[in-house]
Amino acid sequence: MRELDQRALDTLSALGAHPAAPFFEDGPVRFLLERLKRLEGVETSRDAYGNVIAHYARPLGRSEQPPIAFVAHMDHPGFEIISPSEQEGVFTARALGGVPVASMTRPTPLLVLTPDGRRVPAETRPDPNHPVQIRGADRRVEVRLKDEARIELPVPAVFDLPDFVLDGETIRMRALDDLAGCASILSALEQVVAEGAETNVYAVFTRAEEGGLFGARLMAEAGTLPRETLVVSVESSPVIPGVAQGGGPVIRTGDAMSTFDNGAEAVLIAARQRIKTRDPEFGSQRQLMSGGTCEGTAFAAFGYRVTGLAFPLGNYHNATTRIADPDGGVDAEYIRLADYLGGVELIAEAARGTFSEDDLPSRQRLREVPDEVRRRLMATSQNPVRGVQRG
Repeated sequence: MRELDQRALDTLSALGAHPAAPFFEDGPVRFLLERLKRLEGVETSRDAYGNVIAHYARPLGRSEQPPIAFVAHMDHPGFEIISPSEQEGVFTARALGGVPVASMTRPTPLLVLTPDGRRVPAETRPDPNHPVQIRGADRRVEVRLKDEARIELPVPAVFDLPDFVLDGETIRMRALDDLAGCASILSALEQVVAEGAETNVYAVFTRAEEGGLFGARLMAEAGTLPRETLVVSVESSPVIPGVAQGGGPVIRTGDAMSTFDNGAEAVLIAARQRIKTRDPEFGSQRQLMSGGTCEGTAFAAFGYRVTGLAFPLGNYHNATTRIADPDGGVDAEYIRLADYLGGVELIAEAARGTFSEDDLPSRQRLREVPDEVRRRLMATSQNPVRGVQRG
């Protein structure tokens, strides 16, 4: 494995050791800020809502080029323990994000995350006072601690699943959605900074995506990024027909809620073409990933031009069948190693320079109509239409 690839894989592994749930992203925030502060020339900040924004800019030489921002979220579906019961070691918790319904219908192992870094083993049980709900803001379960422990509420809990496992050519993690997006953006940014590339790029890591794209929506509403910025949502998105794990990262033309911008997509298409000139075997895919809604839609709602990049994901939200299946299982999410590493390479290449859709060879070919065809169509434009009866 190339040194750059190993470093990108190590970054994902290290980030996996910092689990998070919506509104409880302190672990990933600390990790990302620590890594970002090592990068010379990168300005890092947090906005009013706790989103992390890193900005690296060097003169492009073409002032009309807009900035490009790569966006991923730090949270993953989990639970928030909100109140104790009358029974020692038993608590009420509410679901945060799209947890599998199976985790609310039968006992499922959890880890309660304390502010001092402990992971207290626990498990879910159906809450006798609240019927199981598939959706809604008040989906409740009972959480029973397996060990005696003192916890201060509210506190998050996540599924007791591996932080990171490399199983041959498959990466398995509790939260590839969307730590794979965060790690790939960070790894690509580190490469670009190390090269001293001339570019104008943002790396954005958002909060509370799983509850409703909240961090991204608030950031877009505030106009934190310049309005001309091309926004690339980097996600792990469920496999759908027409997409294959191992086929490479997916250039995402849209999601379950909206279609994206062709001009923004041109940045990724041009980057892919440059990679393929030096590596004809580079794999990638292009698809409208309708299995979920991503942060591209949030930024588009506030007028940004957006596109997306996706890693084809198995066991989406840790559901082995469907999120709404009460008889399903709960297990680690998984992606292919080649897809992840290809995504890092594509992000880094796109970050090295943005391009207009007018720069694409496909657009140029479509504009160049052969003179012979042009003359033939004009010469026959007034011919009688065959089979048409004249009155």
